[in-house]
Amino acid sequence: MRISTKDPGNVKEFRALLRVLVNGEHVEINRGIIELAKLNKVLLHVLRVVNYEGELRWGQENGLRRVINVVSEVEDALNGIEHAFIKLIKPVVYVPADVDVLVRRDQVLLAAARLIRRGYRLLLYEPYTITLVKDGINVDLYVHPSVADLTYARGEDFLRLKTVGEYHGVKVSAINRSAEVVLTILHAIYKEGIITLNDALTIINWLSDDAVNLCEQLRCGRAMELALSIVLSSIAGSLVLPYKLSMGLWFMNLLMRVLGHGEYAPSVFMGIRRIGDSRSMTQLINRIIRISY
Repeated sequence: MRISTKDPGNVKEFRALLRVLVNGEHVEINRGIIELAKLNKVLLHVLRVVNYEGELRWGQENGLRRVINVVSEVEDALNGIEHAFIKLIKPVVYVPADVDVLVRRDQVLLAAARLIRRGYRLLLYEPYTITLVKDGINVDLYVHPSVADLTYARGEDFLRLKTVGEYHGVKVSAINRSAEVVLTILHAIYKEGIITLNDALTIINWLSDDAVNLCEQLRCGRAMELALSIVLSSIAGSLVLPYKLSMGLWFMNLLMRVLGHGEYAPSVFMGIRRIGDSRSMTQLINRIIRISY
């Protein structure tokens, strides 16, 4: 389904979705609203609010239980290792596509080894990321948040903002809300090039002076301004989420971020090495045609 503000149906369904998420209204669910909720990574939250029963709800609830079990196992395995779950705890209930964990650079191999001993299989080893999988759920161990080996943030800047969080009854090491807002913005603008309602609600609900100050410290004010303008435009009704940045704008934003900060620039050499490899080409094609992630 292609989302467009030119389609009155999309706009109407998006407004209904907002009423459910923001006001907790019980609206009549149709296929269009379900599809929009999926694309915006808020489907389970919507199904719970409207008391939807059926296979779709059961599948989502089962998916969430599986993620909770993985999170609990990973947290236990990484005991004593400096780490923090990211993009996990949100103001909306949803089923994450994977589980992301920041790990201190000199401990990431130890973290991977512990998970392998618990039955996780190594799927991918990259300069700043190790991906493992178990029972169909990927666990990404990040040294630095990155895309195509290009770092757009430093892991240590967020690890220093660790706190104890709770994920559906499981105590976990996480980053605080201000850090989560900033990382949500960085991830949306520089990695995905797409802003979802999940992102928007995280930003709007948890935005604070501390988040703004952190963004200034990490020199990501332009990304915050862009994200906020998109979020506010969606609330005003002038666009529908998920909103995808043009490929040109996304690429220029990422390039300026990497080259404009000395601490990120060394990753350019990592990124150059990936130009032309089959996996990079597949990722590029997927990025061009997708409307969400």
